[in-house]
Amino acid sequence: MPQEIKTDYVCKIFNVTHVTIIDWIKKGKLRAFMTGGGHYRVMREDLIKFIKEKGRPIPDDLKASDVKYRILIVDDEKNIIDSVKLMLDRIGVEIEIETATDGLEAGIKLGTFMPNLVILDALMSDDPRLNYFDGYTVVKKIKENPKLKNIKILIFSGYPDEGEKLVKMGADKFIGKASRESEFEPFQKAVCKLLGVKSREVIPNI
Repeated sequence: MPQEIKTDYVCKIFNVTHVTIIDWIKKGKLRAFMTGGGHYRVMREDLIKFIKEKGRPIPDDLKASDVKYRILIVDDEKNIIDSVKLMLDRIGVEIEIETATDGLEAGIKLGTFMPNLVILDALMSDDPRLNYFDGYTVVKKIKENPKLKNIKILIFSGYPDEGEKLVKMGADKFIGKASRESEFEPFQKAVCKLLGVKSREVIPNI
């Protein structure tokens, strides 16, 4: 079952017409987004939630997820990790999250967790003796290891100069922690692009 579900499938589950489905969407009862071609799609997780709200059994083909993306968040500030987790919570795909607070821990989890994406702070200590625990260590490890080379790297840092240096080293994108891109929707879209999945445009309540 794909992550983005056509309204035809939703009609069959509830035995209703497309008119009813669109009415639910426009009234905000069923969360959905619109494709570039003007067609409504419902994310798998939103459909499952809606089915449960209606008290109906979950179809077998919806129960198992085809793809689960693994994301490693690396930052020495717990509040930043919690904020990133919140932004990823409704990204529209199945994800599994691991965290690390420095480059040493991140280096270990790169091998054990094998993430699809690393969201990485550039500097994780003001102590120059701990420079080998920073974002440079993680980027270098990923780029030098053939087994890790397909991992995407998003630098999420309050140090723009350091972030740009890491992009030159091979990181895929930099987002400043205080920038417009750090806001909820732009951040989600950037993550979706790096994962190679479509970001969704949620239809507002009418």
